[in-house]
Amino acid sequence: MIKEFLKRNRQKKINIHCVGDAMVDEYYRVKINRISPEHPVPVMVCQNEVIRRPGGAANVAYQLKHLNVDSKLLCFYDPLAYEVFLEHQICCFKYPSNFNCNLPIKRRYIDDNGVQVAPRHDFEKPLCGLDLEKINLIFIDILDKIFQQKKPEVAIISDYNKGFFNSFNYNIMDNYRDVITIVDPKKLNFEKWKGCTIFKPNSKEAEEISGKKNWQDQARFFKKELGCQAVVITFGGEKVVGISGNDLFEFVPNKKVSVESVIGAGDCFAAFFAVAIGHGFNPVESVEIAWEAGAIYVQHQMNRPVVPAELSSDKIVNPEDLAKRDFKLVFTNGCFDILHKGHIETLKFAKTKGDKLVVALNTDESIRRLKDKSRPIVPLEHRMSVIASMEFVDFVISFDENTPIKAIESILPDVLVKGHGNEFKNIVGCNLVSDVFIAPFVEHSSTTKFAEEWHNRKLIHELPANDN
Repeated sequence: MIKEFLKRNRQKKINIHCVGDAMVDEYYRVKINRISPEHPVPVMVCQNEVIRRPGGAANVAYQLKHLNVDSKLLCFYDPLAYEVFLEHQICCFKYPSNFNCNLPIKRRYIDDNGVQVAPRHDFEKPLCGLDLEKINLIFIDILDKIFQQKKPEVAIISDYNKGFFNSFNYNIMDNYRDVITIVDPKKLNFEKWKGCTIFKPNSKEAEEISGKKNWQDQARFFKKELGCQAVVITFGGEKVVGISGNDLFEFVPNKKVSVESVIGAGDCFAAFFAVAIGHGFNPVESVEIAWEAGAIYVQHQMNRPVVPAELSSDKIVNPEDLAKRDFKLVFTNGCFDILHKGHIETLKFAKTKGDKLVVALNTDESIRRLKDKSRPIVPLEHRMSVIASMEFVDFVISFDENTPIKAIESILPDVLVKGHGNEFKNIVGCNLVSDVFIAPFVEHSSTTKFAEEWHNRKLIHELPANDN
């Protein structure tokens, strides 16, 4: 299903609105090495400047960054938040600048391993510092103009109870009647979401809002009261349950995930769920796709969006799925027919030059054209599987041409690495990449020589015995 999702993502761009309460997440890297003499509390020493990321509804939009999506964020914002949104390439609907507000800021202190080492500090004002009259003016003045534009395929509604949906004169759902709407609720006043397509609370919210204990009753209650097509209730990484049409469903993952951070994991789930729905997957299928994305997201830190290629369970990917990314990508290529020490050392060397490594392999036909008809000795499927099994390799692709230039043009890696014996000026793609390296020489490591020696030994053994 993931491969089909990635295929549809490559083939079609969809339009998504992210609507709701935005905020700013701040991260401070600190060291604690003493107790304060003023009071028995740890002293935190900041190691660098503050790292700011989009939060709340803005984080939902941020999670769409690497997907083939035209996304727009509709939220309140202040100068700091707007600067953060622009920095992270989030397109935000504008409204008159005379409405001064203060978005919530969540401040976290983390050590070198990304572990939070102090209580979170939240800085916020009720209704983002706005009164209800100003909130109504914003909606009346600007939203009608926004909805005169082309409507999106999907709208993700994120209610964090920070004021954005407190207007008493304006029901935003009225403008999304012909759009697939996915509501992630917080407030108990859930009647405002009547007519939504999919209602997506977490397990705690589902119980608090419905007043019912078991998820089956909760799902039926929300579907009946809201008139929605589906209800999706998340239980963290444990499971996802709900109702789609008239059928209850329960998705229980069959694998364990190593968790680095759960901050914003629900936002990632909502983003990928919405994209899957927009590409025609049903709610149950979309749950599985979104869970896979969330399982990768929680292995990241500081809200880092998932790159499409990271969804591949076998590391074998399409080059286009690496084109949008936010990590330093190293590219190397070769036949890798008979794997030997020279290959291993080259790959290890390549990995040290960036964050992640993609290895491009010649197809069988490409090798036959470059070498001879006796090659390759090992077919492509096996060669790719072996390379993908290496812990220092992150992605594997193949190319059918004599050189990997098309793959390099598609991916535009940050670094190129080639094995010893190449000259910089002759390295394919060197004009497209800023950093190019030649791996150190490893003696007695040539697949061609190994193959020739093996062939010669075979001929000697096959010679007829001497009668003398």
